[in-house]
Amino acid sequence: MTTLGEILGRLQDRAEVYQILAESGNLPLIAKLDQHCGNSDGAPCEVALRAVHAFTGKADDEAWVKLIGRIQDSQSPAGTCLSEMIAWSLTH
Repeated sequence: MTTLGEILGRLQDRAEVYQILAESGNLPLIAKLDQHCGNSDGAPCEVALRAVHAFTGKADDEAWVKLIGRIQDSQSPAGTCLSEMIAWSLTH
């Protein structure tokens, strides 16, 4: 089983970010991320990395509990973690 620390470590690697998100199968979120990048003139991986940093630095306890609950039963814990962090970041 992958630990949250290992997942967060993988999310720091720009080469893995998009692959991890694709593994999650969250196509609507990928499209939303691409649209956000088009509007902000940023690369998708950079926006995803900023989302990871924003979540780890600012998310409240409720957001962390939700994240952990979602990754526990996931087939793709890293993808689910990244998806949740991006979704949180886009709404905060």
